[in-house]
Amino acid sequence: MQDSSPPRAGAGGDIAIVGAGLAGPVAAIYLARRFGRVTVLERRRDPRRDPARVGRSLMVILSDRGWRVLRELGLEPRVRRICVPLAGRCGHLPSGDTVTTPYSRYNTPIWAVERERLHRLLLDAAQAEPGVRLHFELPVRQVDLDRPALLVGEGDSERWLSYEHMVGCDGVHSVVRAALVSRGARAHVGTLDLAYQEMVLRLPKCDRGLMHYWPAGDALFGAFPLVSSDLFAGSVFFRSQGPAPSYAAAVGGRALAEQFARCFPGLAEDIPDLAAQLETKPICAVRLTRCDRWVHGGSAALIGDACHAMAPFMGQGMNSAFEDVRTLVSCLDRERDWAAAFAEYERTRRADGDAIAEISYEHYRTMSRLPDPRQQAEEAVVQRLVNLMPDRFVPLYERCAFSQESFSSALAEDRDLRDLASCIVDRHGFAAATDLPDGRLREWAAVSPRAAV
Repeated sequence: MQDSSPPRAGAGGDIAIVGAGLAGPVAAIYLARRFGRVTVLERRRDPRRDPARVGRSLMVILSDRGWRVLRELGLEPRVRRICVPLAGRCGHLPSGDTVTTPYSRYNTPIWAVERERLHRLLLDAAQAEPGVRLHFELPVRQVDLDRPALLVGEGDSERWLSYEHMVGCDGVHSVVRAALVSRGARAHVGTLDLAYQEMVLRLPKCDRGLMHYWPAGDALFGAFPLVSSDLFAGSVFFRSQGPAPSYAAAVGGRALAEQFARCFPGLAEDIPDLAAQLETKPICAVRLTRCDRWVHGGSAALIGDACHAMAPFMGQGMNSAFEDVRTLVSCLDRERDWAAAFAEYERTRRADGDAIAEISYEHYRTMSRLPDPRQQAEEAVVQRLVNLMPDRFVPLYERCAFSQESFSSALAEDRDLRDLASCIVDRHGFAAATDLPDGRLREWAAVSPRAAV
């Protein structure tokens, strides 16, 4: 399953990828096809040799950006077979009502896939790629950006391995990012005041063609259908600290189950082993990362969570990491000089990394909040504008999931749209979406929100 020979010390000219999560194998395949030898170093055990291993999340989402990468690598047909298409999300409100929101105006689905199944498939593909060598249980303990070289640990011993270029796909706790920070980069690594647990459950009344969620203001439960069974993978989110509902206010499976039942009374009845699952499932933090420098000359570059870990609520973390890889490789294709290519990659992607992180957390606030008359009025005006002028106004989710548009430009245009809706509600009241004629809305759309105030 992996190259059992140790990495060669002083293997100058090679490319090293630190981290063999989801982005690492993708980067390895892209780079090996262009430059030859690529060595992937991973501190954890090979998940293909450990079927019982559970990753940090059960499900990930594939949308247009991710599919583009898999298509270029020739992996799309294999991945499609392990995915479930989802046409939209269904909100189950405390009142008992449900509201279904399509992901796309054109019925285009996103695709849910079990993380571990996808991970194993990507590792197999990288293993089969000529020039790629995978090494597991080989932690990188230090990075020298000038040589450049990696200090790897093998049991009680350590040794330096020299490489010409290094790509950090090593997540929130990136050792490659730490090396950049030691050279003056500024990074923020933290957590939201939010934690979650995952569970597996049956939801016989829920459409398996939709993502389902239950908002509770200070808590949220979401569920995706599993392709491998008739079950759903669910995630419950509570605040980490503070009064109930929070993990600090409820300790142990029974207390958590009682808190869960207060937040989601109808749902709790459908999970007979709720207390047992909450007792045994790990409580995971929602980790965030930002970094103001993603590259060092032509020797090192960061990818994905190593430089822009985000909240999971837009389903764009993995897709963004894949797009990082594709952008980096596109820059290398255009530039002969690695330093110039790395600089162009950082210039192109850093603003987008910050933008999708902001979009993702805002999407959590949208999904978790309970109905509010002002927010509902503004949302209705937004929807009316989108329906009336579909070429001018495109929903933010659609821009992120079904296009290659820059995340930063998508965020800026969505802010303008929502500012416009707020101005209309200020001037015409909560019934603006139903009371204003089409012509008046078109007049409003011709004026910038700032000029309209």
